[in-house]
Amino acid sequence: MSVSVGKGTFLIANPNIMDPNFVKTVVLICEYNEHGAFGLVLNRNSNVDIAHIFTDIPGVSAKHKNIYFGGPVDTNKIFCLHNNRAYGKKYDCEAICDDVYLGSHKDCITNLAASKDAKDIFRLYLGCSCWSEGQLENEIDMHVWIVGPANSDLVFYPNTDQIWWYVSRFIDGFDHEASDPVMN
Repeated sequence: MSVSVGKGTFLIANPNIMDPNFVKTVVLICEYNEHGAFGLVLNRNSNVDIAHIFTDIPGVSAKHKNIYFGGPVDTNKIFCLHNNRAYGKKYDCEAICDDVYLGSHKDCITNLAASKDAKDIFRLYLGCSCWSEGQLENEIDMHVWIVGPANSDLVFYPNTDQIWWYVSRFIDGFDHEASDPVMN
């Protein structure tokens, strides 16, 4: 099954990619149009704790939420992916795919961080990944990326250090021997 790149799709890095920003990464495409694309790297931990950035959110340190590296562009900006439909509407978050919303409103992040509801899942990203007009299509044609469908289970996969390997298992045409974490 071939999947066309677009909002709500994954870019799975080819195992042989050379760019250190994207080695064994999975990028969620959040915006895609004739001007280019915008996405977030889902599986690159920044080793920054949310409590170091949002010092004014009560109880945030109890959650021990790490912030992820969303990509090498706009690294001074924070983006939030979450699954709370009500907050998505309230804070004008962009629906990316089923039960995945993109936002950056501080009140949305504050409420998610302070939430006691175990069903509220969110992740924060410093920076993003961007491609200019035609650039991403060229990289796909050169087999830098493999495109696959996204869903909330994979976006919020609990073991982020294994998401590239896990997602690659479901993509047609992927070199599974080169991607085996036991072999590499």
